[in-house]
Amino acid sequence: MNSEKKERRQEQLAKKAETIKAFASHIKMKNATELTIDGHPYRLISNYREGFNIEKLEERFSSILTKYDYILGDWGYDQLRLRGFYASNSKQGSSGQNIDHIQDYLDEYCNFGCAYFILQNLGESKPGRKPRRNNKRGYHSTDKRNDTGEKMYRSRRRNPKHKNYKKKRSRDNKTNRGFTIRQK
Repeated sequence: MNSEKKERRQEQLAKKAETIKAFASHIKMKNATELTIDGHPYRLISNYREGFNIEKLEERFSSILTKYDYILGDWGYDQLRLRGFYASNSKQGSSGQNIDHIQDYLDEYCNFGCAYFILQNLGESKPGRKPRRNNKRGYHSTDKRNDTGEKMYRSRRRNPKHKNYKKKRSRDNKTNRGFTIRQK
């Protein structure tokens, strides 16, 4: 029975290795500091304690990281963790995702003295999305303005009756009743 479990476990590990290979990125080193990942050019800026490992980077790299200007890879518990950062002059992302805050990230979230590397994206970053419209003002708010830019207001027809006002029925008007109330 133990041999069957071992065989099943080995089959599972083999399938996992195949899927990792299928989704792995292709990394090609041009020289000691320049490389391409799936056709995107990168430069190795920092390699602290020899943290750069091509095989693990191929397994862990995701195409989502191509939008960042810098990629930090740090090691913790024998696992590579990748995190993207934007350039200091970029308006994308929050201030914590700025390359100027990379040392804060290393101090706060990484193990003390862990090996890490920093890659710089040399390719053109894709243009960001257009900001979405604020639809709180209405769908075509510009159509409601006249030539001077002033907002036009529609006059409401004033109804003298209140919304909760019910029409008084006379007791003689029994045509609308579907049943009769027996009175004593």
